[in-house]
Parts: sequence; C-alpha cells; structure tokens
Amino acid sequence: MTPYKYETAAKLTLSMEKLQQILLLFLAFHFLKAGSQVFDTTGWLSIDCGAEYPRLSNNLIVWEPDGRLIKTGFNRKVQEKQDLEEMNTLRSFHDVLSEEHCYKLPVYKLTLRYIIRAGFFYGNYDGLSRPPTFNLTVEGKMWTTVNTSSMDGSPVYHEISYMSHRSGEINVCLVQTREGEAPFISSLEAVPMWVKLFPKLTSNATIHLVTRTNFGGPEVRFTSGLHGDMFNRIWTRGATPPNCREVSTMPADTTLEIENRPPMAAVGDSIEPINPSDPIILSIPLPPLIPQVARFVFYFSDHSCQVHEGSNTRTAPRITQIYINGTPQSDPVKFKSCSCKVVYSQRINVKAGSVVNITLAATNESKLPPMLSAMEMFTWEDTEDHRGASSITACESFFTLCIIFIQALYFLALEI
Repeated sequence: MTPYKYETAAKLTLSMEKLQQILLLFLAFHFLKAGSQVFDTTGWLSIDCGAEYPRLSNNLIVWEPDGRLIKTGFNRKVQEKQDLEEMNTLRSFHDVLSEEHCYKLPVYKLTLRYIIRAGFFYGNYDGLSRPPTFNLTVEGKMWTTVNTSSMDGSPVYHEISYMSHRSGEINVCLVQTREGEAPFISSLEAVPMWVKLFPKLTSNATIHLVTRTNFGGPEVRFTSGLHGDMFNRIWTRGATPPNCREVSTMPADTTLEIENRPPMAAVGDSIEPINPSDPIILSIPLPPLIPQVARFVFYFSDHSCQVHEGSNTRTAPRITQIYINGTPQSDPVKFKSCSCKVVYSQRINVKAGSVVNITLAATNESKLPPMLSAMEMFTWEDTEDHRGASSITACESFFTLCIIFIQALYFLALEI
C-alpha cells in the first residue's frame, strides 16, 4: 500500500471514530431530553479522565474524555476494577516534585456557583501498591490534600461549591508534594447551580463539603427518575448507630419541594433509636484543613402518621434538641406529623483533624424519639464581607447599569 493510501485509511478510521462520538452524543442528548423532564442537565461537565471515547452511563450522564482539557499526563487503566466505569481509567502525571498539572474547565461567562467534584481511585494502576498523596488547587488557591489510600477500597471524592466570576473557565490543578508520589485523577465533574441552594451558608466563599450522608438507606446519586439528586450530588450511605433502627419515611407527597432540593430517596429513609428515650449520637472526623467555619444541615422526614396510623399517638409531639460538641443548637426542633423539615446548625469553628460530636435527643415534652433522614456538613474560610450576597449583587447591578449608560451615551454621540 502506498503512503498516500496509508494516510487515507488512517484519516478514514479517525473520521469513523469521530462520527461514532457525534452519534453517541446526539443520542444521549435526546435520551436526556426525553427522560429528564424534571431535571435540567444544561451545562453539566462529566469528565472521565484517561478515557479515549465518550460514553453514556446507565443513569444517562454523558461522560467525555479529558484530552481536550489538559495537555499533560498519560491514560492509564486500573488493575482492580470498579462498578463505576469512570473509576476504571485515570490520567497519571510525571513524577516531578512541585509540578502543576491543570485542567481548564469551560464554564459560562456568568457569576454562577458550580458544584465541582474530583474523584480518585488508585486501583493499583502502576502495580506498585503505593497510593500517592498530593495537593489539589482551584484557581491557584489550595483546595485540599488528596490521600488516595481508601480504607475500604472505594473511590475518594472531594467536592466544593465554587463561584465562577465570568472568566469562562475554572482551573483545577494537581500538584505533587512528595518524592516518588506522582498525582493522578479518575474523574472531574462540574454542575452549574441554576437554583440557589444553601442561602444560609455564605455568599462568596468557596464551600467545602465534609460529608453528605443518607441515613437509613443506600447511596443516592443522580438518576433520570423522580427520586434521584437533580444536582448530581452524592449522598453516601451512613452507618446506623447500634442503638438505632432504619425506618421508612417516604413523604406522602413525593412532589414536595424541600429546601436545598434533597432527593426523595434521601428523605425517604431515616434512623431512630430503638428505645425512644435514647439519643442519636454521631461522630464526624474532620480532614486536614486550616481552621475554618462550619455549619451542619439536617434533614428530617417525620413518619409518625404512617407508624401510628389510627392510634392516639399519631398527633403526639416529636421535639428534638440538637447538640454539637455538647452545645445546644438554638431552640428545640418541633416537627409536624408526616412533614419534612430542614434545620441549620449555628456557625462553629473547627480545627484540622478534630472530631465533631453530634447528639440528637428527645426533650422532656416529646412523646416520640428523635429521628434523622440525612445530613450535610460544610466548611469555608471566614474571609468574606458579612454584608452578604445582597449588597454584592446590588453593587454588581449598579456597575452594570453604569456600563450600559456609558455605552448608550457613546453610541448617541456617534449618531450626532
């Protein structure tokens, strides 16, 4: 075969591969439109690092390879396979101390919050049985230290809520910090938050997720059905304390809109003490981080109308006091029968590597035990202007109006 024919055959093969990718994405788009009447996946980025071709996952997420977002590194496959396909490939990097390897994530040129999640699964891809530790940064600022040695052999995730500022891209970088421990990454996701969530947390700071836990039920992720998470959040299965049992608390109205939009699969299962007078006690170990501010978000779904149907305890009060590190959190929480409730803790200061102890106990007036459906914990650096988002938004609007006014004067002058 002549060199020309070799070149033509190679181009034809490449064209067929591109055509397959285009057809896959086209079909995925229509599947998503047909199957996600409730969920808006506009602007989602799901990057399968180290993959060679795009694919459509079982839950109808389009995963694309990372070749167009980064110029360094090598595609690798793990030796220990995972059920999550995006964890079976990864991108590894040169073993060079302090070297940065950066992904440029394309985002909207808007002031918009994104959920950014990086996933890591070592899987002994290099045959050394030595999971590395390295740093992760976002826009040049420290995000976290990644320890890829997982105790249970499952993927390691790190998630932040990051405010983009009209730049059109977000830079996420991996930085080697130890000799002989080259960084790698398995997945990288970015989801725009078109709906404002967690209005009681903070306006501008980068928010770090410590834990997002579903109690009484399995892990919950995005699905095309009604019970999945519409923002592609992961609610990990929480351990049930030995003095507690799992109970079904699915709300009667599954179309109910709950603050922060938790998935119905998360509030549909809960835990409560076997002995009604016992408390629920939880311990949350904190990762290595600089001293930060933290808040908890608790989700409750009262099921007393289901359990006590027809009995005189159906309308019995359920009143719970929340303690964090022994300190009561404001007033006791009062529940309405068969309703959902979202409660924020007070702001607390936390230290690196410490453990936060949470207790939910029934008050003396309560006739029903405490219960808990789900919980989130967030931290952030307390460096923001406490005037809040409203003043910032007002300033942005003012300057935008000024620019429009100046532009109008300019074009009016041209007409004259």
